Amino acid sequence: MFYDLNPGDKIGLVSPSRFVTKEDIARGVAYLQSLGFEVITAPHTFDKFRFMAGTAEARAEDLMMMYQDKSIKAIFATSGGDGAQYLPPLLDWKIIAKNPKPLVGLSDTTALQNAIYTKTKQVTFTGLTLNYDFRSGALDKCLDKSVKTILFGNAFAYKSGKALIEGKASGILVGGCLSLLRNLCGTEFFPDLRGKILLVEDVEEPTYKIDLMLQQISQCKGFNKLNGIIFGKFLDCTIRRKEDGNVNEVIKFFCQGLDIPVICDFDYGHNFKRYMLPLGARVEMESTAKCVVKAEG
Repeated sequence: MFYDLNPGDKIGLVSPSRFVTKEDIARGVAYLQSLGFEVITAPHTFDKFRFMAGTAEARAEDLMMMYQDKSIKAIFATSGGDGAQYLPPLLDWKIIAKNPKPLVGLSDTTALQNAIYTKTKQVTFTGLTLNYDFRSGALDKCLDKSVKTILFGNAFAYKSGKALIEGKASGILVGGCLSLLRNLCGTEFFPDLRGKILLVEDVEEPTYKIDLMLQQISQCKGFNKLNGIIFGKFLDCTIRRKEDGNVNEVIKFFCQGLDIPVICDFDYGHNFKRYMLPLGARVEMESTAKCVVKAEG
């Protein structure tokens, strides 16, 4: 079991990225309450500074408050967007290490989640935001089931994707949104890739930039010791010139010469149908006729 979460637990809301209003996250909050959680909102959750939810110092203060409060059993980011990368240098990593609890988010939260793993080896959950995922009124059925599975510590075996390079592997899962993971390159917060399963997806990025971001990741420490790669969905990624190629062509070119299992088109990313996944946890992947990603919980 990743964490011992139960109905009745207190969970905290923070806004480490783009600003939100109470109305933006009302449906998401109601969903968490429907799972039996008591929702506690951090003081600066609805602040606004430039495009972000308050100053970096205020957002870091909220996050630290939630880690220090022992009654809070999990922390949920209200949204993705931009701005989470400001926070890792401002956090007290000793306090976070002594108070393990999951940080739940998607997209921009990738910067925080991988920093948390690198500094503390704690598991975080990627795959849910309280504004983006409820815009149509209700959570996608696939994601709803997955969220309940992961939050309450159950084993999972997600069948999705296509095999690009066949094989089986296990390792600690790292990654998330490619552009945010790339932004950590060269910092103390980028995870060592040795023995890891790398998960990547992105949205609204030109394919030539995806190509270049993948190249930068491949030149980071431990990439040549990766155990496997899972490519999620790349949503609304435009082709600047035909020579740049589409996403599938970029990925296929990138994977030439690799001798590790690779899954493509896995249901994870900015698409509404997706699976929640535990970053920092050991998972197993099977890249065969039926692609599977699984963990014991």
